[in-house]
Amino acid sequence: MTSGRVLITGAYGLIGHETVLALRSAGFDVVPSDILSERPGDAAFEAVPLAISGVAPILQVLKEHRIGSIVHTAGVSGPMLGKSRPHSVLSTNVGGALDLYEAARLASVQRIVLTSSAGAYGDTGEGIVDESMPLKATSAYGVSKLCAEQIAHAYAHHDVESVILRPSWVYGHRRRTECVIKMMIADALAHAPTRLPYGAGFSRQFVHVSDVAASVHAALTTSTGVQRAYNISDGMRYPLDEVARLVRDRLPLARIDLADGPDPDDILCGQLDISAARAGLDWAPRIDLPTGIDEMIMALTGRQ
Repeated sequence: MTSGRVLITGAYGLIGHETVLALRSAGFDVVPSDILSERPGDAAFEAVPLAISGVAPILQVLKEHRIGSIVHTAGVSGPMLGKSRPHSVLSTNVGGALDLYEAARLASVQRIVLTSSAGAYGDTGEGIVDESMPLKATSAYGVSKLCAEQIAHAYAHHDVESVILRPSWVYGHRRRTECVIKMMIADALAHAPTRLPYGAGFSRQFVHVSDVAASVHAALTTSTGVQRAYNISDGMRYPLDEVARLVRDRLPLARIDLADGPDPDDILCGQLDISAARAGLDWAPRIDLPTGIDEMIMALTGRQ
């Protein structure tokens, strides 16, 4: 179990923001940080301006704030960005992880919780996917996560311990990058159609951002589950046409049209096995997709 202050990188992002709130609620002394120098209108706190680039500025923040552990959520997020910006994705996510781990080593940080992604597996086919499966990502985003994990393993030999989390598709109303759930709901609320050139029969695994934040809490406090990776998902695979049905059930005016075929910006990932997270982190998802959709509708209509 870690002690001391916790630095959250990317604190204005979807996972980072929820993690700051969850850890503060649990009594942690949290230092949020983000590359943005101005607080977004939907943020609940002020963050220390910090770009995860360059060892010296990161080291200065770690020492100034007496950081004992780090939750690393910063970086370019989402596979949809990699096709048009491969160099930016790789240089930001891989270079940032390298600089962060070196600064952590120099500052004697006890633990880093690294938010990787199930995208690091690459295309797996339809079988069960546990953490022993080789990482075979080929997209810029997936490779960036794979490389960050390898950096974490390398720095384990230099007294920086890590817990690696591999979330599936993370959703929540604050998500800014493309999200089919949010798109379907927002379009329905605006009385506009949703038309996707893919999706019918294509399965995706989701996890609510609050469950990811809970997994971060578990990763910070575990005394036995370090130096390994964990799948983080709600335990289900949903065809996107089933997601559309769940939205229509709640918003009958929704007009959602999905063409056949896979999302060209996503991977075919088999069912993620989350038994290791249950056993090693004492973590389990609490919000299933229907409940998460209900919460997103409430948030987007101002009812919470």
